[in-house]
Amino acid sequence: MISRRNFLKIAGAGALALAVTPLDMLVSSCTNRRGNENQRALLAAADRLFSQLDNNSVLLPGEQIVVPVLDAPLVGFASADNPLFETFKRDEVIGSQWRAPKEWMPEAKSVVVFFFPVSSAIRSRHRAAKTATNEAWNYGYGKHGQVLNAFTDGLTAELETMGIHSLIPTKDPSFKIEQHPVMSGDKEDVHYSTSWSNRHVAFAAGLGTFGVHRHLITKSGCSGVLASMILDCEMEPTPAAYKDPYENCIHCGACVARCPAGAISVENLRNLKECRTYAATLRTEDDPGYCGKCLVGIPCEFVKP
Repeated sequence: MISRRNFLKIAGAGALALAVTPLDMLVSSCTNRRGNENQRALLAAADRLFSQLDNNSVLLPGEQIVVPVLDAPLVGFASADNPLFETFKRDEVIGSQWRAPKEWMPEAKSVVVFFFPVSSAIRSRHRAAKTATNEAWNYGYGKHGQVLNAFTDGLTAELETMGIHSLIPTKDPSFKIEQHPVMSGDKEDVHYSTSWSNRHVAFAAGLGTFGVHRHLITKSGCSGVLASMILDCEMEPTPAAYKDPYENCIHCGACVARCPAGAISVENLRNLKECRTYAATLRTEDDPGYCGKCLVGIPCEFVKP
């Protein structure tokens, strides 16, 4: 078994070549096509598509109120040749299951990653709830997959009209997830070895670093969801604002106290086996049992501490 303590010890921080920006701020270059026009066009298309999504809201039956699901995303870019991608194949990071961008798409030039914060309407209700699972989180956070699919499907089609081909590894039939037993301190745990990881790619794309709770901490906090796409067009990367994989985490222990399962420790991070086991106890025929208490009511909920 591999010690959980060594996971995510990502080497080569100096090799980062990254970018992070709100949708309307980044101007960069696409050297193999039309200068910076393609990058500006991608960001404009993403901005427009997100604002026009007709499924980015949800009715909370108990309150009879409609609230937004996700807020506008942060966007990061990384070169497909970023040396970090090869380090993800190490057993102590993701494992041999990982495939770098050019292993998915030989003509890959760049990767774009989106971090969508969960809306404040949903976060505030989940933060205030005394129970681990509640209506706002179940209906709101529970719908994020539908919203992401609508966004990425729309953006894929839009990019094709611009002559930019893309691939979404997590939607590809060859995407795989393997489970491996590991130890977290003196407790049994599991490690998920995947052929693509939005969290790790987001780290490589300058969006943020990991926390004790294992979520990505961005400048808009950790309470959000990720999507990524591999592109055959070069996008100009810029340096990340961090060097260490856990730099944005202040190790305050707030997420430790928030976890109803007691599955998080500062020393050994979130125990995924205990987390999964507890979540299963919350599920009923009428309740999907989404927990996510370690995503709210903490200093990094919606800002970088």
